[in-house]
Amino acid sequence: MRTLGKWAAPVGALGIALIVGVFLLGLVTNTRTDMLLLLGALGVVCVAFYIITRPRDSKRQSSHARIASEGINVLVFAVVFIAIIAAINFIIDRQFSQRLDLTANKQFTLSQQTMQVLDTLTEPVKVTGFFTPATLHLRQQAEQLLREYQNHSNTILVEYVDPDENPALAQKYDNALPGTVVFESTNPANPRTEKLYDPYDENGFTNAILKVTQTRQPAVYFTAGHGEYSPLDFDTGGMGAVGDFLKAVNYKVESLNLATVSDTLPADTSAIVIAGPTTKFSPENDKLLKDYLDKGGRVLLMAEPNTDIGLTETLGAWGIGLENNLILDPGLNYRGDAPVPVFVSFPNSPLTENLRTLGVFMPGARAIKTSSVEGKMPTPLLTTTDKACVKTDFEKLAQAGQLECAETDTKGSFVAGVALEGAGVGGAGGDARSRLVVLGNATFATNRWMNHQDALGNQQFFENIINWLAGQEQLIAVPPRDPNLRPLAVMTENEINLVLWTSVVLVPLAALLIGSLLWWRRR
Repeated sequence: MRTLGKWAAPVGALGIALIVGVFLLGLVTNTRTDMLLLLGALGVVCVAFYIITRPRDSKRQSSHARIASEGINVLVFAVVFIAIIAAINFIIDRQFSQRLDLTANKQFTLSQQTMQVLDTLTEPVKVTGFFTPATLHLRQQAEQLLREYQNHSNTILVEYVDPDENPALAQKYDNALPGTVVFESTNPANPRTEKLYDPYDENGFTNAILKVTQTRQPAVYFTAGHGEYSPLDFDTGGMGAVGDFLKAVNYKVESLNLATVSDTLPADTSAIVIAGPTTKFSPENDKLLKDYLDKGGRVLLMAEPNTDIGLTETLGAWGIGLENNLILDPGLNYRGDAPVPVFVSFPNSPLTENLRTLGVFMPGARAIKTSSVEGKMPTPLLTTTDKACVKTDFEKLAQAGQLECAETDTKGSFVAGVALEGAGVGGAGGDARSRLVVLGNATFATNRWMNHQDALGNQQFFENIINWLAGQEQLIAVPPRDPNLRPLAVMTENEINLVLWTSVVLVPLAALLIGSLLWWRRR
């Protein structure tokens, strides 16, 4: 105990410093709650250590002055410790641009997508913030975020102006009000401006940079007239969330009824999306899409199980066959639901970039088969485990409850998504490659699933596909994060068992053993 007593004062001071530090961090930062609780608990343990192990004798216990002196020493030590930490933090903040982001979703770090956009800038972007003393708090928010952009790229030029002191400049930007942040291209051949207002976030700033620097806004058209999902529908069964994702990175998103198209698709078309049609396309529409692909077009086709969509000429030219079945994967699925296979193994492709740590799940998918066609290069994107099977009797499936693989079912690995490239003329990205992506499911991209906290992988996968089709490969990256999102990681059966045994058995057993040992020693 005497040996421990030597450490009582410094450990107690450290405990007080931790408790005070946790309080300050909770007030001025967005540090994770579980991290604050851990540090606070550690501080309480340190203080408890001091109370238990501090030296005791009759003289000290009777001397109130000595006890008060010890308390003052501990308090002074804690204050000095906190002051040293604060001084180190101040020096680092002033001398070094690098920062350590300890938040759960790295909300104070630029996303990979934003950094790739900045890396591709060929000309400076001028940013002017209009703030008055009354909007100082807004300036601090904008300045903190813009500093991250400047730390990564010297092409972001920032200036802060008080519109009351410089009304002429404010008038230049249509009488910019306090709190306005203006992004402006410095290219005289492409003079563009974009104004943003509070609240400021990375999505808005990056989108503004894209708007003022892109000479052409890529357009994505969703077909209509065959029961497809709509990007303008924000109900559960719509794809309004997908439309918002694309607009956030400066895509033009519209619906297009092919019945209104005479000979060719709109001239600004970067990609066509066919999202879960329920009726067959006419031969005329089939030929229209085939001709579009032959000329370097880009198409995403998402076909649900148990639907005949036609398009035999287009799919045949690319060697694609849509199997009339439903995939079940007992080996890897979403929360024990076999008809919702989860995909965590991906090929080396830009379409599957950054998906290995997220995973993709398809709530009800059909299998896709490919055959060899000269000049067409297929890449399987989504492949089930070898424990999967397929069901073909949809009448029985509609009456069944829990779906499971039976002995008579065809088993093996099945492809639920494939990407193909072929020679063409023109191309959305300025090259001469036609591109086609075919998925055996469309429901995964509806609002019901895209707004789900576990759907980060689905969101990333869909955005990767559109960016690849539209020739916007610089946007294939991890997008800005929602600081309040806590996605559920896909766990294997062994990992689930480990968590179960650790939390239900080992931790309570350890507490029981420690309590028994303490009781035995004090007995």
